[in-house]
Amino acid sequence: MKPASTSERNETKTPDTFDLTEKVGYDDFLQESLPEEIIFPEELNRFLRDKIRDLSSENGCLRRALEECEEKLQSHIRKANSQVTLSSGLAGEIAASKIVELSKKCREQTAEVEVLKTRCKTLESKLAENEKELRKNSENLEVVRRTSRSDSRSDEIKRPLTIEEEMKNREEQIKTLQDKLQQVSSKLYESKNTCTSLRQELNKAQKLLCSEVGENVTISSLSSHQSGWRGRAEQIQQLHQRIAELQMKLSESDGTCRGTASGTTTTSTADKRQITNLRNMEKERRQRAEESARELRQMSVALEASRRKQDAAKARIKVLENDLTNAKQSVALLNEKRSHDDQLIQALNGRLKTVEDKFRERERETLVAKERAENECVKMSDEVKRLQASNEHLRRIIDERETEIDALRNESGCKGDGKFLPLSRGSKSISPAGTSRSRTNGDYNEYVTLGLAAEAERERLMELVAVLNRRLDEERFATDGIAETLRMERSKLARLETKLQRMELDRFGLSKVNSGYKPRSLKSSTISGGSREEIANDETRFKMELLEEECLALKTRLATVQRDKAADLATYKQMLDQARKTFQDAYR
Repeated sequence: MKPASTSERNETKTPDTFDLTEKVGYDDFLQESLPEEIIFPEELNRFLRDKIRDLSSENGCLRRALEECEEKLQSHIRKANSQVTLSSGLAGEIAASKIVELSKKCREQTAEVEVLKTRCKTLESKLAENEKELRKNSENLEVVRRTSRSDSRSDEIKRPLTIEEEMKNREEQIKTLQDKLQQVSSKLYESKNTCTSLRQELNKAQKLLCSEVGENVTISSLSSHQSGWRGRAEQIQQLHQRIAELQMKLSESDGTCRGTASGTTTTSTADKRQITNLRNMEKERRQRAEESARELRQMSVALEASRRKQDAAKARIKVLENDLTNAKQSVALLNEKRSHDDQLIQALNGRLKTVEDKFRERERETLVAKERAENECVKMSDEVKRLQASNEHLRRIIDERETEIDALRNESGCKGDGKFLPLSRGSKSISPAGTSRSRTNGDYNEYVTLGLAAEAERERLMELVAVLNRRLDEERFATDGIAETLRMERSKLARLETKLQRMELDRFGLSKVNSGYKPRSLKSSTISGGSREEIANDETRFKMELLEEECLALKTRLATVQRDKAADLATYKQMLDQARKTFQDAYR
């Protein structure tokens, strides 16, 4: 039985068979210098990292914008609630209008957030499309090479360009060809990896088949076998059973005593049947071996594809981990910047509060100084009234004395007419005239002293008026300085608000996002342009309000200065008129 099977194997062996016992030089293949970047090239990794960084930064900006919008919304709601509880009537209407405006702003901000989300989704879809385009470009590399050759031939036919243009064109072509060569080399390395893995799988399958079927059995012989393929142990067991059955039959045939001719014919027919059965079994075994080899090939291809996917997933995971660490670092830096910005904002708010407190203190001081000046003016006016009353009293006294003097003069004139009177009467009459003259001299001296006192009082009043004018000028100068400082602080506050708005825009990533690619949607450009226009409009509006306030302040200041000057001039004229009248009355 055994030699027959070996002879059949030798007969079925053909030159087209694939010997599974041959060994592949995998060690020699591994000795070659393989580059480190077998799975993905550097440029593709950089491009994907840049994309992931851009998307992560945009996602971070969107989250921050959402958080800030929510915080602003909560703060506005709190303010609105507090204003509603505190105010009533018109204040309640103002609060309701503010709430409506804030709700509109909240809706606009939510719409902007939704737009940014859609933008993020579109960017992700663009990233997937770019990856597909990269794959297509790698497939079209051979076509580009052929076209480059044809272009080089056509360039020789064309008219010669300048040396600089040719150098630039050659450099650009070299760069494009280098990029394509890198892509092709990456694909070549991938194909080499797949080839080595397939060779390893073939060696393993060869060893398994040798352990199950035998050393000198080929896949073609197993595939040509018609009967089902079974393992070696099962075949041996079946053969043992078949031998036992044949031995029983032989014993039965020996028991029967028949002729030699009939015995020989029965043995020959039994041997033929056994040979046919063995051939059928070998065919079935070959068919089963072919089916198993096909299944093994399919499984090896699927295993290789899964390994490729696993390697690609591992590489992608590593890249994403690196990008995640970079994103965490950038988030930490941005948080530090945010804390620093918050500290700056707090410091600036503290400065503004201190300036406001100083301004309020200055206002209080100016109010106190104004009150003092008003009190002093009231006192001075009272003193002026008192002096006017004293002057009027003195005028009355002077008028009375003048009437007395006139009466005395008239009397002295009447006495001078009586010349023929005796001497005793003349002497008697002379004495009252002397007394009247002495009285007139004394009254004149009193008038002179009163005039000097009035002049001194006038000079003192003029000095007091000059002091008051100086104080008023100082207070006006101080108020002007305070108004100037207020204007400067308001301008600083406007600049700080604009800086804060710009910082918020930079933080949102609407204006400056370090992206490694140029294509952007039209919605983002329109949104950024609209936001910038709104900011510019707000700045101009704020400047116009400041200028209007300055104009109103200057107008009010000019009006007050004109009033003060007119009042000072009127008081000065009154004082001059009164002084002139007093002097005229005194010298009459």
